[in-house]
Amino acid sequence: MTKDTKGLFDLARSTAGASSGTVVERRIAATGFEYEDWALPALQRATSRAASRSSRPWVGRLAVDQRRWDQTPAAEPLRRALLGGYLGEQFRQIEANADYIAVHARRGDIGPESHPDRWIGLAYYQRLIAEIRTVPALARMPVRLFTSGDAADLRDLNDIGVTISDGGERDQDFVEIAAARVVVAAPSSFGFLAALVSRAPVIARVPWWHHIPDMGRWLAYKEGQGLDVARLDDLISGAAP
Repeated sequence: MTKDTKGLFDLARSTAGASSGTVVERRIAATGFEYEDWALPALQRATSRAASRSSRPWVGRLAVDQRRWDQTPAAEPLRRALLGGYLGEQFRQIEANADYIAVHARRGDIGPESHPDRWIGLAYYQRLIAEIRTVPALARMPVRLFTSGDAADLRDLNDIGVTISDGGERDQDFVEIAAARVVVAAPSSFGFLAALVSRAPVIARVPWWHHIPDMGRWLAYKEGQGLDVARLDDLISGAAP
């Protein structure tokens, strides 16, 4: 999270063995895409250099939106950091009683002309929500759409029972997305981080610049292929491994 001035994440909680002493923050140099042969060795060298500076616990930070790397291994450390933050207990309570589907829509700083690869329009959400509601346990579950920008183009979603929240406080929106029964992530680092700390099924559009797995609780959604509703049903019912 950029500009996390309030302590939404307690990063000391994400550092194993940090029972004493100050946790040091170190910047890790950006590398190329994960499918480029040189990228992983470069990342390993940068990490080894940072680790060798001292024996004190440390947290490494990559550049914002490091592309194409599978970030799901960071899910549990990030979750611990969120639970240790100032909204951690509230997150725990909301998650324990969640009875809604959270949809994140990126608005405000992107547009259909300026960012056509990241812009998702009304028809996409109408179609995806209709597919989600074919799962019996989700058919009548409330859908809450969160965005920090002008959601005027999405107002027709009200007609299919979607509640739009476009004036909420950022950190509060984050925990409410992450705590949902199902998370629909936009091509946005905000929504993707919320999906990482969640333990709910995640539906995320592909392709995007982050790696989106299509296994476990993650469903990679390709618009032309439709949603794997059978697997979503298994995840909701607890039948999926």
